[in-house]
Amino acid sequence: MRAFCLLALLATPAAAWEHTVEYRFTGTEIAAFTVLEPEVEDPEVLELTLSSDSGTLQIVVEADNGLGDCPEILTYAQGNPGTTIVLTANLNAQTMNGVTLAQCSER
Repeated sequence: MRAFCLLALLATPAAAWEHTVEYRFTGTEIAAFTVLEPEVEDPEVLELTLSSDSGTLQIVVEADNGLGDCPEILTYAQGNPGTTIVLTANLNAQTMNGVTLAQCSER
């Protein structure tokens, strides 16, 4: 019986959780964006300013794993009313700073 209990305990998965934040916005809401290049071991940083009827919102996302095609996607989408952008940031990633851009896509 003890062996069974020990085996059951060892076979259980480790407790883990993922904390993500998702932003969805249209191309017409993109007021400006800037990519800050990393210094030494710092991550790339995406600074995005959105504007809407209710005011402006600034989003700053560090990307330990790089931004990939995100700057090109944002450039294409900026001002385009038919494009929706989805940004997903993983806030407890297994990276040096614990933050990475998990998704940057257009829909």
